[in-house]
Order: sequence, then structure tokens, then C-alpha cells
Amino acid sequence: MIRLLAIVLMVAVNAAQAQTISFARDVMPILQHYCVMCHLPGAEQGGLGLYPDTWNRMVGVPSKQSPLLLIDPGSPNKSYLYIKLIDSGESVGGSGLLMPIQQPPLDQDQIKAMRLWIEQGAQQN
Repeated sequence: MIRLLAIVLMVAVNAAQAQTISFARDVMPILQHYCVMCHLPGAEQGGLGLYPDTWNRMVGVPSKQSPLLLIDPGSPNKSYLYIKLIDSGESVGGSGLLMPIQQPPLDQDQIKAMRLWIEQGAQQN
């Protein structure tokens, strides 16, 4: 019985760890591939620069296009950058187009990773 309980606990811990989203491992590569090129210093589309120090330029920072924060830790539906990945932003007082503009939209796994990262507190991990 104890052996079975130990196995169940190990499986649960491994499942929880598998779902933990890392900023460096999971989120930053998405931003680098799809976003940074249009949000560099001097080319800050929508008033958003994502370089250098991408995390500090997004998390807890007020949007210049809507009344929301860019990333509101724990609240993807109140995070303007997340909303721009799934909607034009007009639904929350913003403007413009679905992001990214000049590339195909993010796939469902990438959107899920962004959502989970925000739900998990948008950690700088």
C-alpha cells in the first residue's frame, strides 16, 4: 500500500513539474521569434519595447494602448499582451491587429504556454 502511494505521489509531482512554464525556456523563445523584431528600441510598435530586459518591460507594466497591464501575473484575461495574441485588443479598449502582424499566428501550444505562464504568476524563471 505504501509503495502504491509513493508511486501515485511521484506521478503527481512529475505531472505538476511538466506543466510548470519557464520564462527562459518556454516564453522567451516565442517572444524572440515572433515579437522582438517589431518591438526593438527605435522600432517600438505600439510604444512597446521588448529589448533589453524583456521581462521587466512587460510584467506589471501598464499598456499604452489599453487600460490593462501588459502582463498581469495570474490573470491572462487581464493581460493586454496575451489578449493581443488571441484578439485584436478592441474588446478591452485597445486597438490594432491580432499579433504577430507579419507572421502566422501562434499555434495553440504556444498560446497555451503563454496563458499558463501568466496563470502561474508570470515568474522570471
